[in-house]
Formats: sequence, structure tokens, C-alpha cells
Amino acid sequence: MFKPCCLKLMCNGCLLAARKRDIVDCPFCRAPSAKKGQTLAMVRKRVDAGDPMAMCTLGSNYRLGEYGLERDATRAVALLERAAELGVKEAHCTLGYIYDEGRITERDLARAIGHYEAAAMSGHVIARFTLGEKEEEAGNHDLALKHAMIAAKMGYQDSLDMVKSSFMRGYATKDDYANTLRGYQSAAEEMRSHDRDEAVEAKKFVDNVLSNYLKAMKK
Repeated sequence: MFKPCCLKLMCNGCLLAARKRDIVDCPFCRAPSAKKGQTLAMVRKRVDAGDPMAMCTLGSNYRLGEYGLERDATRAVALLERAAELGVKEAHCTLGYIYDEGRITERDLARAIGHYEAAAMSGHVIARFTLGEKEEEAGNHDLALKHAMIAAKMGYQDSLDMVKSSFMRGYATKDDYANTLRGYQSAAEEMRSHDRDEAVEAKKFVDNVLSNYLKAMKK
């Protein structure tokens, strides 16, 4: 869940933990929960105050046309570039996607890679994984493996799968895979929480009930 008051993302585990403790306001900054229609105004206010994360958020809003905004590539890129200049790794990664895809601006792979690299160096795991994919596509299997191993040791499942695939195809050693697997398991254990596991199981239950209901309705 996105919290517009402090621009943080709240996972389902934290959301469940907050509800168990009857915390209604934002558990991060204690601000009252945003009412319907207030989100965009709250983000804009933080942009006006010079908050780089708010710039990144508003840029993404313009890119996707969220919260009633019309899609605006020029504003999106300008806000994201400013946020990236101020060190927001999420802005770098999003700009990487934008220049990589070439949908809302001219495709520029070199520029995309530059943003992916900046995001990865700041600890953005998906950017790191994406660099691995790019190197794999280019046939640079050693570099692809290095990126994948780093991302996997940060707890990213897709990167672990990439390392396993490299091992199966002979581009990674048994030790590479074993070492990466240990790192992945360590990261996963470090991020694990009872509330998060409970939230995952609750979602599975709800999804299963909904699926069975829809199947019954079709009969």
C-alpha cells in the first residue's frame, strides 16, 4: 500500500501488523490516512517542498496517467530526471525502463543502461536483475551471471532462477549456484516475518475462495 503522506510503500505484512494494533494513521509518520482524492494533492505539496521521492512519484503518475492525471511524457521525464539527479534509485530504474522501451520517448539503450547501472549501484535489485538480462541478451554470460548472483543474494527469486539456468546451461559452476542459493536463503530469512507470512496465507485463502466462487457461478 502506498502512503502519500511520507511516500513509503507498506507491505501486506506491515499492514496486517498495523491493523492488529489498531493503528489507523500512517505507521511510519503518524499522519492521518489520506481521504479519497487527497493523494495527488499531498504528493504535489511534497514536490513543491523539494522532496525528490515526491518528484519520482509524481513523474510516475504522469507516466501512467494515475489519480486522474492525463499521461504527459514531457512532465514525467522531467520530474524523474530531477529525482534521479537527487539520487532516487527508483527514478533511475524507471528512466531505464522509459529509455529502454522507447514508448513515451525516443529509445536510447545506452541511456537506459546508464540509469539501470545508477539504480543498481544504489541497491535497486530489479535494476540489477535487468542488467543481467541485458548482458545475457548480448551474449555476455559472465557479466550476466555476476549481476544475477548479486541480485539473488538480495533475495530476488527471478535472479536465483537466472543463476540456476546459467548453471544448467554450463555458464555457472556448481559452486556459483550453491553460493548464490545460500545467499538467497539468508536474505529471504532475514526479510521473513510472521505477519508477512500470515498475510500471504490470508491472500491465498481469499484468492482460492474467489476462484471457487467464480467457477461455481459459471456452472
